[in-house]
Amino acid sequence: MSLNSKKIAKLKKKYTKWPPKNGLLINRSLVLNYLPASISIWILRHFLIGSEYKLKRESYKFFALSNSAYSVGKVRKCKRCIRIALSLLDSNFPNSYAFLLLQSIVSTHENSESRKSISRKIIAATKQLEITILDATSWYQLSRGLFCLGYFRAAWVARENSLDLSIAEVSKSSFSATVVTRAIEAQLERRNLDYVRELLVQNTVLGVKTLRSFHESLRWFEGKPANDSEVHVTIKEYSGHLFRELVERKKVALVGPGNAHYEYGVEIDSADAVARIKYPGAEYLLDEKLFGKRCDISQYPSLEPLRELANLSSYEYFDDLRLIVAGGTDSRPVRNIPVFCEDQELPMYRTTATSGLRLLISILRQCPSSLKIFGYDFYSEREPYNVGMKSFYENNAWRMGIGFLFGTKEEYQRVDITSSFGAHDPVSNFCFAQNLYKAGLFEIEPYGKSILELTPYQYVERLEEMLGDW
Repeated sequence: MSLNSKKIAKLKKKYTKWPPKNGLLINRSLVLNYLPASISIWILRHFLIGSEYKLKRESYKFFALSNSAYSVGKVRKCKRCIRIALSLLDSNFPNSYAFLLLQSIVSTHENSESRKSISRKIIAATKQLEITILDATSWYQLSRGLFCLGYFRAAWVARENSLDLSIAEVSKSSFSATVVTRAIEAQLERRNLDYVRELLVQNTVLGVKTLRSFHESLRWFEGKPANDSEVHVTIKEYSGHLFRELVERKKVALVGPGNAHYEYGVEIDSADAVARIKYPGAEYLLDEKLFGKRCDISQYPSLEPLRELANLSSYEYFDDLRLIVAGGTDSRPVRNIPVFCEDQELPMYRTTATSGLRLLISILRQCPSSLKIFGYDFYSEREPYNVGMKSFYENNAWRMGIGFLFGTKEEYQRVDITSSFGAHDPVSNFCFAQNLYKAGLFEIEPYGKSILELTPYQYVERLEEMLGDW
């Protein structure tokens, strides 16, 4: 059915006044979950989202919904969501490529062992697409969608196209702060540091905070630590001064939640300061021969569940911590432990840092004399937590909330892995950590070193191999 512009304007006027906001949310739910694909696309374009850029960003929600539908065997709904997602990327998205993705849903649902052969077809088809059929935003959203569908290597191809276009766009005569930012992020990731310096010199559109972040990363990738003036800038309260006191010019061990591959306990506990990701308390640590027993600093993504646990008399281990590092802006103490919240701007390509990388960066910003990390697998293992961490979350999940259930099952669901990778882009985090490692800013135990010495594409291959058939 064809509607002229007057009818569309009339409908917009009618339905933006009524129903009220809660009714609009219900309509949005209908669009997301139930209406036919063609109608959903039309409503999204003409009523709910007016910006082409926002439409492209919206596509990921439908990729994520397709992932959820696939996991419970709703093949028809999965295909519907993929149709909508691809149409939001571009109204003229190639039908042959869309058909291949849709057929892969049916084929892999009927026979999971066909996934490897289908993955090869999708990689080839992605490489054959002309890079100019999509812009940098659409290519990146397609890469997120392919991660969601479990085709990690094809996602890498789409992601590389997005980086290439981001770099090319800045060569135009007029460009925005967003265009310049993306180009610098892409060049940093690829360690084209001379180009980064040139772009920073030519810059006339970036804000002070963004510029400071880029200059900081540039120096890091050149192997230069933060200078004293930068350290003082980041510290504004008692908890920040305590963090600096614990870390500056100190030998620091940073311990992740992954599995132990050797007995590092003595080495860890001999450090001047021991920092841990999501410290579960001595009761849930592994054998101290493996990962030690000390913890001076711990990082947690959320503080409210900790405050609930801290009020329980059975959790005296909080008293052993000297400092908590947290995301966000809530710096209220947990029990009697200071909380340090640092506003971290990291020029990672269109994504945010994971918990482990954020604490790594926070420590580097305080200029330790040395830093060595343990228990980091960079998401290349299907089970992200070691046995001790799993036991902690299994026993306390009812207090810790649904956001802390990651990795508590015997075998972490593959559909959850793909959804997480689509949402958070582990490739950006891997590349950023790898560049810091290449610059000599930290050491890492042999297992983690074997991962960081992979090329980015080998890393993606490892991720897809880890995922397997599902």
